[in-house]
Amino acid sequence: MQALSYYIQDRLSKAWFPLLVLLTAVVSILTHEWRCMLIPLGVLFVWLSIQYIPWIYFLLLIVIPFSTEIELPGGFSTDFPDEPLMWWLFGLGMVYLVMNPEKIRSMIKHPLTLVLFFHWTWIFLVSLSSQDVMVSVKYWASKSWYIFVFYFLAYIILKNEKRWMQFVWCSILSATVTVLIIEYRHALTGFSFSAINTLVNPFYRNHVNYACLLACIFPYLWPAWKKFEQKPIFRMGLGGIAVTLLAGIIFSYTRAAYLALFSILIIYPILKFKLLRITAMITVVASIVVLIYFLSANRYLELAPDYNQAISHTDFGSLLQATPKGKDISTMERLYRWVAGTRMVGERYFVGFGPGNFHNFYDSYTLKQFATYVSENKDRSGIHNYYLMTAVEQGIPGLLLFLVVLYFYFQTAQNVLTRISLRLRPWAIASIWSMGVILSILLFNDMIETDKVGSYFFINMAILVRLNRMTDQD
Repeated sequence: MQALSYYIQDRLSKAWFPLLVLLTAVVSILTHEWRCMLIPLGVLFVWLSIQYIPWIYFLLLIVIPFSTEIELPGGFSTDFPDEPLMWWLFGLGMVYLVMNPEKIRSMIKHPLTLVLFFHWTWIFLVSLSSQDVMVSVKYWASKSWYIFVFYFLAYIILKNEKRWMQFVWCSILSATVTVLIIEYRHALTGFSFSAINTLVNPFYRNHVNYACLLACIFPYLWPAWKKFEQKPIFRMGLGGIAVTLLAGIIFSYTRAAYLALFSILIIYPILKFKLLRITAMITVVASIVVLIYFLSANRYLELAPDYNQAISHTDFGSLLQATPKGKDISTMERLYRWVAGTRMVGERYFVGFGPGNFHNFYDSYTLKQFATYVSENKDRSGIHNYYLMTAVEQGIPGLLLFLVVLYFYFQTAQNVLTRISLRLRPWAIASIWSMGVILSILLFNDMIETDKVGSYFFINMAILVRLNRMTDQD
């Protein structure tokens, strides 16, 4: 009798979910309330959250390419469904780390984690002195769950090669599906340059977000390719995916993404031959010299475009020809905002205007000589240079802290490359390449706070720190 009781309990423990589905189906039919069928999904989701957190994390990675920006009451907005999943994982992760603090004890001591903490703390401090505190506090809160979910939680969950491959499949396959849908629509227009910006909806806000996400994940095809050296069928599949992603990038008509893919050709030799320190010094000095040159005697005024010639182009070839001549409206509009941003830095160089506040205050710092047809900025877009935006919103110390974060990332990368095994080297290269893509993109866009790019910015860091710990143990 006792054996029978154990058998029944065992069967029920394995059959609880089908029984729940059956029960809610009966209730739905009897009450004509079909929303009852959502109950089993909710219960399953909570159960998986408790028993298998990595599954929920991989679900988040899958939905990132499909997520769309939606407006909420009270002037708020969110990316759905990935941002609610971030909130859920933020709460779950906090509980998990309270119960298992040893999981990130070594990570917390890592230099990259420490400088990232200082950067996050500075964002909080300048939020309190912000010109619009509410906007800045929301920015800081968003930054908090991005760092936690995509850096700390990624470090815990993406802990070995098996998990890294799962991360690659979740990210790349879901992005490939969006490319197939978008490019099918695009083909019906003859791959029109003027149509792409609307065709990427609802998955992407615009063609730039689309191209940048694809460029960020493309480097992770490399370790997958190396892993399946002895499996030609898998390699054929990966080759097909690579061609699909490249087609998506090419037909996005996004110049920044084109250039960003080649960033590894510059970054890898610098790290391989341990030239990071001298390269960083040269970059800083060159940037200061260029800035002084254009600010002295107001030489930057010579860059002002001809209002009537800086126009929008409907043909990509014409756009490429117009760019170096200063007749492309998107390039000249960037210059318009960069001039305003530089003047804003001079006004509040220490604490800035507060995170998230560029758009709210830049209008009075613009110069009419640089205005274009789209300077009204109806879509409320940013400054289109993350480095300058950081200085505007967080002051010069905020920019320096961000640059220090980047320096420690690449310093870690340089150390890892000198000691890592051949088996793990492709993963280090993928992280470095993806980060190089992002930093190149940030020269012309501000995307770390977006789900499509910001998530991979921190995941790249988490994977590299994990590789650093693995090489230390070898």
